[in-house]
Amino acid sequence: MRKIEQRVRFCKLILLVFILGIIVFLVRYKKDSGKWYTQPFNKNLYSGSGELLTGTLTDRYGTILSGVDDGYRYYSGLPLVRTATLHTVGDRNNKIGTGALTNLRDYLVPYNSRKGASAISDRGNEVRLSIAADACVTAYTALDGKAGCIGVYNYKTGEILCLVSAPSYDPNNVPEDIETNEAYDGIYVNRFFHSVYAPGSVFKTLTLQAALEMIPDAASRTYVCEGSVKVGDNTVTCPQKHGKLTLSDAYAVSCNCVFSQLAVEIGGDKMTEYVRKAGLTSSYKIHGISTAKGSFELASSTVNRLGWGGVGLYHDLVNPCSLMIYYGAIANGGKAALPTYLYEVIDQKDRRLDIPETQFTSELVSPDTAASLRIYMKNNMAKSYDSTRFPNVPIGAKSGTVEQQTGKSNSWFAGFIDSEEYPYAFVVFVEHGGSGSRVAGDIAAKVLNTLIAVP
Repeated sequence: MRKIEQRVRFCKLILLVFILGIIVFLVRYKKDSGKWYTQPFNKNLYSGSGELLTGTLTDRYGTILSGVDDGYRYYSGLPLVRTATLHTVGDRNNKIGTGALTNLRDYLVPYNSRKGASAISDRGNEVRLSIAADACVTAYTALDGKAGCIGVYNYKTGEILCLVSAPSYDPNNVPEDIETNEAYDGIYVNRFFHSVYAPGSVFKTLTLQAALEMIPDAASRTYVCEGSVKVGDNTVTCPQKHGKLTLSDAYAVSCNCVFSQLAVEIGGDKMTEYVRKAGLTSSYKIHGISTAKGSFELASSTVNRLGWGGVGLYHDLVNPCSLMIYYGAIANGGKAALPTYLYEVIDQKDRRLDIPETQFTSELVSPDTAASLRIYMKNNMAKSYDSTRFPNVPIGAKSGTVEQQTGKSNSWFAGFIDSEEYPYAFVVFVEHGGSGSRVAGDIAAKVLNTLIAVP
């Protein structure tokens, strides 16, 4: 009798596990069946070379970037559009991991968990990206063959308006020597999301933030720059002797002497806290893309190295996307929208489908300090940069010029438009570009003028 009871209990246990398994499967089916269906192993959706054979990608204004015709995926009819948007749209062989053809395929494929797959057609769903193709072409052309990246986004909605990484290539005319020519090194890497670089003087914004909060009289002091200063056991130098300076002046002329001493006064541990809070060592998730983490050896540095770290040199490394978000938070009162390049999705019956709502960062900068930083950065435009290049809107910015052992310096220009109509944050990085304010600043001006001119 006991054996029968034990067997009954065992059978009940098996039945319970089976029922739980069915429930788990149904829940996962409801949640993930669309993702299962769109995987590359589904030969109904993909060509033998792995190209998705349904769905249309356009820019925010409806300009077609990639579509399917008679079972063949095509790209824009304009070579510069194809090249400038490649790292956002994606390549034919899925070697570029940040492409929408890969990361937004769940939206491109018409699929419903209740009805299964709709009739697969060339058109599929239409996914509108948030980028403006004209602005991307402007950015890519302005790079003039140099490696680098440009990003512009709306810090209130998260929409990426311009995203360009170079070098790039035309997916309709892949260079024969793409795997061997040094000119194409890192061709499949989206530098905006996946690269880190020494920030140089664009990092002084964070040192300024820390100084305003940690040093009570930092803004009221008079500073003196003699062209060099002893910091710890070595010297920190400036490109020139700046003389007497206010803090605002020191930031506008990007004085290494002043900002290295401020970093030392703040201390390595506190500087590290500010870097972490600003998100510069974080990795953001954007449509499954993990941005590269920055790194800053501030807490463990010697006094002299901490000084150089405070001006964005020594071993400081920052990701362009994370830096853009940080500047977006300054513009937006301390928090910024997380970037997205998904604008809207239209199904085969011309119905707009639901897409994820805008998400925001944690507080990267206190609201009061963000307001002060906006004033300092706008002052930079008035005192140090040729503001006539830029559209007639209130802009705050900081440049960076990072010397290299060989070749020209790397160039940075980053900032924001402080405007309800054009709430844009931007970052430009040019490898071996030269002067940050002139080279990267010129590119930023051209891109922003294009975006604001677009109806």
